[in-house]
Amino acid sequence: MAATRSAPPAPRPDAGRLSRRRRRLLTAAGLATFVAGSAIAIDRNGLFLRKDAVLLWMLAALLALSLTDLRRWGRGVLFDWLPLAVLLVFYDTSREISERLGMPVHQALQIHFDEALFGTPLLTARLQHAFHETSAARFWEYPMFAVYMTHFFAGVLVAGILWRFAYPRFRAFRAQLVTLTTLGFATYVLYPARPPWMVADLGGLPPIHRSIFDVWGHVGLQAARSTVEQGSAFDNDVAALPSMHAAVTLMILLFFWPRAAWWVRTLLVGYVLAMAWTLVYSGEHYVFDIVVGWLYAAAVAAGAALIRRRRRRRESSPTADVPTIPQTRLERGLLPDAP
Repeated sequence: MAATRSAPPAPRPDAGRLSRRRRRLLTAAGLATFVAGSAIAIDRNGLFLRKDAVLLWMLAALLALSLTDLRRWGRGVLFDWLPLAVLLVFYDTSREISERLGMPVHQALQIHFDEALFGTPLLTARLQHAFHETSAARFWEYPMFAVYMTHFFAGVLVAGILWRFAYPRFRAFRAQLVTLTTLGFATYVLYPARPPWMVADLGGLPPIHRSIFDVWGHVGLQAARSTVEQGSAFDNDVAALPSMHAAVTLMILLFFWPRAAWWVRTLLVGYVLAMAWTLVYSGEHYVFDIVVGWLYAAAVAAGAALIRRRRRRRESSPTADVPTIPQTRLERGLLPDAP
């Protein structure tokens, strides 16, 4: 009688569950370590505000989320984030480049534009007078301070979330962020411009309180130096036109608008308007700076939409031989066509 071969042992029904459990525990441990490390670093060195420092912080967060797939994280750092990192490092050197080119610093155009729209004195001075602005921080200025500070994290934070959870959207968002940042960098180099608070300090405008920095002193935060900063050599106080605070907030709104729920759209519109109010009230930007920033963001979004339409036309052409790739449920539900 022939011996029967024993069947291989059946996998334990809880094997996959245990594997998923280990992955979740590893991710939770990584996130806990990241949060604790961030708190210690901020307590010792200050808040990360420079773009390269924020980017490194984001990569550390993504590492904590990618401990179960370190190979993808390594590829992402090299191919997805390195080009953006290089651009952001150069972005912080715009003042040095502008000075080497001998570019004059401007202020008249912005003032004339605002006065043509709102009359004299400047809108910032009128708002601060109406709210009895002083160097003592008022309670309503703390939420304004919070809105202002989101700019230093918003673009990179959105990009990081998309990279981790919706990669095709990350590529589309990164393309728009890089384009917008490049336009801002080029303008800062070729057209350095003084913000209202600086013109007021030089006697060209009525006194303006820089309320954001008044609140900064009251909350007791300090800013950490970046990896490329040497003292204040890379500070650029004349990088006012366009307002990248305004430009990035509108870019985020336009990027998510087509598929966003009504309440998300409401929050995004509120964010854009709150940022604009904060920038004007605090004397950080003219209305002209904000309008130009919005125009830059709208132009980038329109260019991305044009590229998508042309790509769809090519793919729908009878001569197109590009195979159709089935979409996953995530892509069908969340992802717009990448430019």
